[in-house]
Amino acid sequence: MRTSTTEHRLVVDSAVAVFCGVLGGWVSLGTLRGANAVEVGAVVAVLVGLTACLAVRRSWPTVAFVVGSGLVLGLVSLPNIGEQAVPPILLPFSLIHPALLYSVVAYTGRSALPVACGLLGAGIAVVRGVIGFPVDPWGTAGVLAAAAFGSVLAAWALGRYQRIRVAYVQSLEERAAQAELLREQQVREAIAAERRLIAREIHDVAAHSLAVVLAQADTARLVFDRDREKAREMIGTAVDVGRRAMGELRSMLGVLRTGDEPEPAGQDLAELVETFRRAGADVELVQRGEPREIGTAQRHAVYRIVQESVTNALKHVGPDVTCRVALDWADDRLTVTVADDGPGTSADLTAGGGFGIVGMAERMRQIGGEFDVRSAPGEGTEVRAGFGPLGAAR
Repeated sequence: MRTSTTEHRLVVDSAVAVFCGVLGGWVSLGTLRGANAVEVGAVVAVLVGLTACLAVRRSWPTVAFVVGSGLVLGLVSLPNIGEQAVPPILLPFSLIHPALLYSVVAYTGRSALPVACGLLGAGIAVVRGVIGFPVDPWGTAGVLAAAAFGSVLAAWALGRYQRIRVAYVQSLEERAAQAELLREQQVREAIAAERRLIAREIHDVAAHSLAVVLAQADTARLVFDRDREKAREMIGTAVDVGRRAMGELRSMLGVLRTGDEPEPAGQDLAELVETFRRAGADVELVQRGEPREIGTAQRHAVYRIVQESVTNALKHVGPDVTCRVALDWADDRLTVTVADDGPGTSADLTAGGGFGIVGMAERMRQIGGEFDVRSAPGEGTEVRAGFGPLGAAR
C-alpha cells in the first residue's frame, strides 16, 4: 500500500483533499448563513485554494505551503461573517494550513523558516480571534492560543519525525543494497579464487605426471633392446601414473560442475614417494616428532609441495637426483623440507621460479604458512614450508 501511494501520490492526495474540502465546506455552511455573496465567494475561493494546496502538498510542498499561507492571511483579513459574526480564520477548514506546514517540514528538510511563519500566523490568528470576540477576551485568547500554537508545534514535530523516519528507512535500504552488492562481489571473488586453485591443481598434477611418464618412457626406450623386462616394468609404471593423473584431473574438473573442493588422489606421502622411486628417482622420506591430524587444506598443501618440489628436481636435474623429504612435527607446527643434491643456482627462484613455485607460495599463503626456496651453486636446492597451528581451518 505504501508503494502504491508513493507511485500515485498526486491521485491519492487529490482524493484526500477533495474529501477534506467537502467536509470543511459542509461543516462551515451554518457559519455562512446570513453572509452576503461577496463574503461567501471569498470564503469559498479560500476553501478551494487550500484544497488545491492540500492536493499537491507532497508533490510540491514548498509551493503548497507558500500559497496556503497567503490564502490564510487573506482569510484573516476578511471581516466577521454570517449571523453569528464569526471571524473567518476560525472556520474549520483553516486547519488545512498545519497540514501544509507538516508537509514542507517532512518532505523538504526545511524547518526554521516554515515554523517561524507558522508561529507568526498563529499569533495573527489569535489576535484576530480576540478582536472578533470582544466578550471574555482572555478566555478566548487562551483557547485560540492553545489551538493555534499547539497545531503549529504538533505539525512541526510530526513532520520532523516523518523526515527522520524516512531518512532512517532510506539508510537501511542503502545498507541492504550495499550488503547485497558486497555479498555478490564476495561470491564472484570466491568463485574466481576457486578456479585459480583448480588451475594450480591441474598444473601440479599434469606437470608431475608428465614428468614421471616422460622419464619412464625415455628410460624404457633406452633399455628396451637389452632389458625388455625392465622396459616393460617402466612402461607399466608410466601407465599407472597416467591413470592416477587422469583420476585426479577428472576429480578436479568435476568441481567446475559441482562446485565442491576436490580431495586430491594419493594423499599418502609414502605412496607418492614410492611412485617417484618406481620412476627411478632416489627419494627419501623422514619424519621427526609425533605425527598428528591436520586440516584438509594443510594436508593438501603438504602433498602438493612435496610433489612439485621433487618433480622440479627430476625436471631440472634428471633421474639421478637424490631428494630428501623431511617432516618436522613440533608442538603445534609442521615444517616440510625438500632438499636435492643438484647443481643449484644463484638465481632468485622465489621471484622467477615459474608457476610451480608461485603456486606453492600462494598455497602456503592461503593456509597462513611461510614458504622459502634456497639454492646456491654446488649446494643443491632446498624448499622449506611451515605452518601452524595444526588442524586450523583457513
